[in-house]
Amino acid sequence: MSNAANLQRVDIPHKMPSRTRSIISSTVLFGALSVSPKALSLLKDVAVAASFGASQSLDIYLMAFVLIGVPVSVIVVALQTTLIPSLVAKDSGPAAILLGSMVQFSFMALLVALPIWLLLLPFAFEIFYANQSETGSHSILLSACFFLIPYYFINGTNLLFYGALQARKVFWPNALFPGLFPLAILTSVWFMPDADIHSLLFGTIAGSILEGIALIGILRHRKMLCFKRIAGSDLRPVVKLALPLIAGGIIASFSPVIEQLIAFHVGPGSVSLLSFGNKVPGAINSLLLTAIGIVILPHFSELVSKQEWCESRKLHLKLSFIVWICGAVVATVGIMFSETIIKFMFERGAFTTQDTQKTSEVMQIYLMQLPFMLTAMVSIRALVAMGKTLTMTWVTSAQLILAASLSYVLSGTYNVPGIAAGTTVATICGAFVLTLMTWYRFEKQSRNLST
Repeated sequence: MSNAANLQRVDIPHKMPSRTRSIISSTVLFGALSVSPKALSLLKDVAVAASFGASQSLDIYLMAFVLIGVPVSVIVVALQTTLIPSLVAKDSGPAAILLGSMVQFSFMALLVALPIWLLLLPFAFEIFYANQSETGSHSILLSACFFLIPYYFINGTNLLFYGALQARKVFWPNALFPGLFPLAILTSVWFMPDADIHSLLFGTIAGSILEGIALIGILRHRKMLCFKRIAGSDLRPVVKLALPLIAGGIIASFSPVIEQLIAFHVGPGSVSLLSFGNKVPGAINSLLLTAIGIVILPHFSELVSKQEWCESRKLHLKLSFIVWICGAVVATVGIMFSETIIKFMFERGAFTTQDTQKTSEVMQIYLMQLPFMLTAMVSIRALVAMGKTLTMTWVTSAQLILAASLSYVLSGTYNVPGIAAGTTVATICGAFVLTLMTWYRFEKQSRNLST
């Protein structure tokens, strides 16, 4: 008994360093596995830039891709968030039935939301870029959205499949399978090299199908998916918990839409320049934010469940410092070589030297938000672990309003770089608010525990 006690006393001081090392190593591993899909995504962007340049046809595809995904990001992401803990709490058999039921429910929810969203889109077109109506852009954009309807349903289903694998701590498909999507678009552009928007549309649908086939294969192999009659008793609490998250999802999903609508209003090619300028920062953000978000949430959840508020606060402070320094280093290097990177990646075919200069300015501005986005992710995961999702919704709302206002005002003077600057300033402000709110919550819980 004394030996066990001695071992316990020896192990306790090493808890936090060991936890921090575990988080860092897991994040690095996930990031390493994600390199190949991210490289494929950048290679796809290079091929698209060479074929389309900063053209109006590419603007239309990018707008359609974002717009058709709004209901999915609102409904399915909320359902995925509440589905994961429910699957964790169940054995394999009931979990497989619950996943099948959730897939059927989400399909029906998306089926109801789709006609409503498609009816609203023409009104949005008239409000945000009525000056483009005479060019036929409205009808072409709406046609592209209709063309992407299969992607709409398949992508929503794939998100639930990814969530089921996360619930069983099978993370490698989340890192590797997204590479199938840019691979399909690359193949489609290769076989249809005439800068036809249909090559992008076909590739988008094919990529989502390939992802779905790969996910179904691994789920079936692990006996994690079973389609039976919808289990209402198990499904109802998951859906009920998801409803409050939908409000935050609505707000967050409109952030890229508003950015692109403002850019579309600036002039032809502006959406493309904004998109190309955010390719490298977006790839870095996606890689680091996804890895950090997946890895740190279980650690904060464990500490919060044990009411170890002091240790939670120390972990939050330590991780925030580490990710901010890493993000600042990466952002500085990217800013220094932004024009070289853009020139190497995109300057060929229809993508001109002038496009390179404009795109590098946008890239530099977007990179400035990287360290703050990483610290914000640490705070978000800590708040999720504490169940303070309403706080996140309020901050997200304020950040979106600030970003839209600043982007609209600055775009009048600085065009596309002004849009990126507005988003970056809002992101920095949001990161500071989230950090302060997290520290306040930890401090409040510590005081409540001591009393």
